[in-house]
Amino acid sequence: MSDASLDAAYRATDYFFNHSAGRICIRIGEPCPSIDAHSWAYLTACNPQSTILPRDENDRRMQMLLREVEAAGLRFYYGEARSRDGKWPPEPSLLILDIDEQAAIDLARRFEQAAIVFGRRDESARLVWIDDCSPTNSP
Repeated sequence: MSDASLDAAYRATDYFFNHSAGRICIRIGEPCPSIDAHSWAYLTACNPQSTILPRDENDRRMQMLLREVEAAGLRFYYGEARSRDGKWPPEPSLLILDIDEQAAIDLARRFEQAAIVFGRRDESARLVWIDDCSPTNSP
C-alpha cells in the first residue's frame, strides 16, 4: 500500500471508544467529543506497520499493550477502529487518557505501529505518523 493510500485509509476510519455515555466516535481533523483528559492517544497493538495479522496474534499483542498501560497506571477506554469503506478489518484499540504525545509515540513504536491518533482538550484529532512512515504528519 502506498504512503498516500495508507494515509487516506487512516483518515477514512472511525475511531470508536466505549464510554459510560455510550459509544463515541473520533475522526481525524474533527473536534473531539468531550474527553475528560488534558491529552489522549488512540492506539492499537494490532497489525504492526499496517500488515494484517491473524486474530490470535492480534489478541496476544493487545493483551501485551493492555498490561503495559495498566502497569503504567494510565486511565483508558476500550475501543475499536473501523474503516468507513469496510476494506480494513476492525481493530481493537485503546483510548489512553492524559498521556503526552511523545510517550504515546514511544508506546506505539514499541508495538510497531505506523501511526496513532492524538489529541488535546478542545483540539481536533490529529494523525501522527511514527518514524516517518508517511510523508505527512499533519491533520
